[in-house]
Order: sequence, then structure tokens, then C-alpha cells
Amino acid sequence: MNSSHSATTATATPLRHAIVGIGAGIVSAHMPAYRDLDNVVIVGGADVSATAGQARADELDCPFFLDHRQMLAETKPDVTVVLTPHPFHAAIAIDALNAGSHVLVEKPMAVQVRDADAMIAAADKNNRLLAVNFQQRFRPEVEAARHLIQSGQLGEIQRVTQVEPWLRTVAYYKSAGWRGTWKGEGGGVLMNQAPHSLDLLCHLAGMPKRVVAWNRTVRHSIEVEDSSMAMLEWENGALGSIFFSTAEAGERRMEIVGTGGILNISEGGKITFQRYEPNLVEHILHSPERFAAPQIVAEEVPVGDGLGKHIEVYTDFHRAITEGTPLRADGREGLMSLELANAIIYSSYRGCEVELPLDREGYSTLLAELQAGA
Repeated sequence: MNSSHSATTATATPLRHAIVGIGAGIVSAHMPAYRDLDNVVIVGGADVSATAGQARADELDCPFFLDHRQMLAETKPDVTVVLTPHPFHAAIAIDALNAGSHVLVEKPMAVQVRDADAMIAAADKNNRLLAVNFQQRFRPEVEAARHLIQSGQLGEIQRVTQVEPWLRTVAYYKSAGWRGTWKGEGGGVLMNQAPHSLDLLCHLAGMPKRVVAWNRTVRHSIEVEDSSMAMLEWENGALGSIFFSTAEAGERRMEIVGTGGILNISEGGKITFQRYEPNLVEHILHSPERFAAPQIVAEEVPVGDGLGKHIEVYTDFHRAITEGTPLRADGREGLMSLELANAIIYSSYRGCEVELPLDREGYSTLLAELQAGA
């Protein structure tokens, strides 16, 4: 085992892993877990591409299968990792759960909430764990922000602003026929680039209650949105705005304002907290000045040494299996970002305000219309 990962290595109880989509490019991000965690044994890999799948299976020294069901039956894995394009996540995950395997699925966990509901139900029925690969929850600045909010230092959240440019070129969309299509992805920037960001929004601020959104295709010749703007409202009356785009460049950032101060998180591991002294509730009620703001005090935010990498997801998952610890991102947590993405699409195309939880049948009907008209 590589000693550099010893701090993140879970208990050494051997866990038999099978990989569906073993030939996918995303496997490279999962390889450190396969190589460096001493409780990971790869017992099989499946892929619809014989060439890419066999090559990766040879690299991992495991049997290769064209049919994932045959692999599940013959290898009987403890853990099945689903790395296929997301339209196939639900069916494969359910097959694995029904075969008695725990499942780790890449983001987004499914294309629509109805399928994600079925995945969660299958996990519950089979008494198996379903985890979603949201490794950015393990970023040290995200963990620090979560602790700051949960400890009450930010106070009651009043506003959230998130801007996420994820520039992509024409070459990117031409690199695979499924990119930028309703049938291949079930959406554009919301289903491919935004899931991690939407997950962090829900992880830190909670699930919104109401959504109004506008999706547009600004620069790319694709079927789906390359830009999305949404206005959000939470149960406590907090308001938010989010913007995602593959047609814009710039810094990705999130600002959360509470009665206790202003929290900013941006790419590159940056986090700042400006504390109100006194807090807004006290200041607004008791300040004798009509226009004065509270004092703003820059506070140092203690940040740990997490990596925000896939290996931490595996370590968390393995501990949940072997020790019963809570998963950082289980199926119900993973559902939140998908439901929000679906709600944004639904609001934009139906031209209406959307209340959450999302109408499953209504969204399924819309998605079928979009896929049929593509």
C-alpha cells in the first residue's frame, strides 16, 4: 500500500468490488482507491465495449464480462461500482442491489427522480447501502463551511448566491455522440457539469422549497441547455440565485449570507467568513442609528487536510459497510441535487414555479416529450 494514503485507508477487511463501465474514462479518477486501499479486491469488470473494457480489466488483473448480470452472478461482489453513462445508472444499480451487493454510483445517480426513487427503494428492500460519488463533500473548505453552518456561527441563512461557469468548447461536445443530448444525458450543464455544485448547495444550505428557472442554449449547437439561471426559496424564507453555464468562463463561487455573517467559498480551496458584530437580528432591532451597518469582522476559518478525492468516498463507504458509520452521501442525499436539476428543467420548459418535492409523473412526461422531440 502507498503510505501517502495510509491516513485515508479504511479497515483492512477485504471487500470484493465489481466495476460496471470499467472501460469508461472516469475510471482513472477511481484508480487510486483500487491501487492504494488495502481492503479493495477487484473481482470483475463489465463494459459494453469489449476493447476498452478488456484493456482496463487486464490492467486491474480481473475477469472481464460484456454482461454485468453475468458478472454479478459469477463474482457475487460485496460492492458494485457503477461508472456507466448516467442513463444506465438506475437499472444497473437495481440489478446489483437485488443481487445482494452494496452500490457506489457516479453522479448524477440517475437521469430523473423517479428512477432515483426506485434505486433507494431497492437498497432499502435488500438492506444494502447505496452511495453516490460526491467527492467534493470531502473538500476541506467544504467540510469547514459545513461545520461553521452546523455550529450556528452563520446564524439563520437568508441568501445564497452561486455562480458556476464550466466553459466547454465545440470540440468537447463533438467528442462523444451522447454529449449534449436529451437521450444521452437527460439535460445539458445541469446534468453533466452542475451536479457536484448543486449537491454542495443542498449539502450546505439545505433543499430549497420553491424554484423558478430559465434554461437557454446560448453558444452551442446542442439539444439541451448550455446555460441555466434559477431563483430559489427555502422553507425559512431564505432566497437564492444560481447560474451554471458551459458558455461562460470565470471563477466558480458560492456566497451564503446568514444573520451571523457572510460565508464565501470559491475554487482553489478558498474560504472566508466575515462575522457580523452584533448579529443582524440584534443590530436591526437595537441599533439607534438609522443607516449604520454592524461591524464586519474577518474570522479565520480552520480548514482540515481533506483532499476532496474519490479515495475518500471509498473510505467513507467501506467504513459504513464494515463499521456501520453514516454515509457522507447516501442515496437520499444524492437524490437532492438530481431533484433540484429536474425541477429547474421542469420550471423552464413548463414556464411555471415549481414546488418541491417535484411531481415525479409530471417530470417523467416532460422528459419523454423532450427525448421524443430531439
